[in-house]
Amino acid sequence: MKATDYAGTNALIRVYETRLLRNEQFETMLHASSFEEAVNVLKDSSYRQDVEKIKENKDYELLIDNEMQRTFKELFEISPEPRLIEFFSLRYSYHNLKILLKAKLVGENFDYLLLDIGKEPLSALRHVVEAGKSEVLHPIIIEALEDALDYYEEYHNIQAIDIILDRFYFRHIKALSLELNEPKIIELANLFIDFNNLSILCRAIDQKQTRNFLHAVLSSSGEVSKATLIELASEDLGSLSKKLMKLPYKTIIQAATNSETRQISPIKIDLETDNSLMKFFQMAKFEVFGPMPILAYLYAKQTEVRNLRLILVGKKNQIPQDSLRERMRLNYGA
Repeated sequence: MKATDYAGTNALIRVYETRLLRNEQFETMLHASSFEEAVNVLKDSSYRQDVEKIKENKDYELLIDNEMQRTFKELFEISPEPRLIEFFSLRYSYHNLKILLKAKLVGENFDYLLLDIGKEPLSALRHVVEAGKSEVLHPIIIEALEDALDYYEEYHNIQAIDIILDRFYFRHIKALSLELNEPKIIELANLFIDFNNLSILCRAIDQKQTRNFLHAVLSSSGEVSKATLIELASEDLGSLSKKLMKLPYKTIIQAATNSETRQISPIKIDLETDNSLMKFFQMAKFEVFGPMPILAYLYAKQTEVRNLRLILVGKKNQIPQDSLRERMRLNYGA
């Protein structure tokens, strides 16, 4: 598509951005003395219709799920290129695929865990899990299901389903970016994959996992080769930081490394990679044409609900505000 084809949609996106929670609203929620007081802040936001219900039952996941379903439905309707929205909705499709497949294998009903978000309708995902084939789903989803079923039949390890489907999810993200053939979106797909691989590597080393484990869970679809990361499996968190400095993400590694112990923190690496992605998307604030404002808004919304969930969980469990603040992700808006 031509960059100018997005002009009308991007004008709407600028309006939607004004509805995002502001830093001052998050601060007010952090300072709230109770869960109810924190939820009250949302009366002046796009979450307003669920506020009273959430105060009564404290089911903040319902509030978040409703908002994300509305957001994706709206953006699928207005985007001139629906595959852009799929770039973010795929994670929900693969989540639903995991739930449906596990339910089938253990003979239980996990429908309460399903999220009605994404291009792929739940009925189509149910059908492919039961029938093993589909005329409407992407071939990568079919291959992912077949691979997961083959592995389960051989090893009967249901936890491996998450690992296998996650790997196919990132492969699907990369394939989608190549289909869209936009340089910034291909760069974004590589960032998603590389950052996830960095997180897995740090946690695996912290937990003393094997090379075989890394081989199974790391994606090979990113910019940094899977082999390069597996070679680091024998490092500790201190020496790992030095080795990772040679990769393209030196600034992130430095920020995630403790200045005294010189060890890289698995928790901080997640925070710094998320904030790095936000800075990447914030550049789209100045773009009038092209697909990036739509993607930036979706990432902003995704980060908003992540911060919102963190605060509401914290207020429900009386976690100190400083502990919550240090775990919050960079906000897109002012």
